[in-house]
Amino acid sequence: MSATLHPDPDWRGAARALVSGCLDLPDDDDRVALMEAVCRGLGDELYPAFLRVLFEVGRYGDHAARAAVARALVQALRTGRLPNGRRAAWGSASGSSSRGRSLGPLEYLCAWAAQAEGDAALPHNLFENAAQSVMSLVAASDEARQLYCEKLLAEAQDSLEGALTRSTRHAMAELARAWADRGDPAHASSRFVGALPQGSSSLAAMSSRWRQPVPAGA
Repeated sequence: MSATLHPDPDWRGAARALVSGCLDLPDDDDRVALMEAVCRGLGDELYPAFLRVLFEVGRYGDHAARAAVARALVQALRTGRLPNGRRAAWGSASGSSSRGRSLGPLEYLCAWAAQAEGDAALPHNLFENAAQSVMSLVAASDEARQLYCEKLLAEAQDSLEGALTRSTRHAMAELARAWADRGDPAHASSRFVGALPQGSSSLAAMSSRWRQPVPAGA
């Protein structure tokens, strides 16, 4: 049975539950298993909801909250278990997963912003907002940031899997290098947007799975 998203999701509550689990569970493998279970429960269609939970932790969590989740991400990156969602390969039919590939949080956001079309696309300003929050979460552990930068660069060099276009991979490599060099999420996300070809799909409306208001003054 497929999961469904509540019409008025409690994103903060979900973020607190994730942080509490990462604080309370006894070891890193259990924390990774928790994130994997959340992603499996949501399924690929609702993977953006998991990204929204990471956004909440990265944007509004204190250092202890971000560090708790970042420790789990270190283990996930070390063991190849980074929670991911499947996107259709570029050029395949919309919604098709037959030629899709599983992508981690930042890779998924990059593909969503650069390759989705029409109402399914993530606008650049929302990409930057989301990517900066996820990077801030990851960077609570410098080891996690370094490992993720290495992963992004490796993904950017892999042209065989078919999930990412050449221009997306180029822009993702720019993001990874900027994040590795300066550690500044705002600069890194801006580098990604600046490296995309003019006229990319990101000017379209955001997917309804992400369409939730950000509190005033945030």
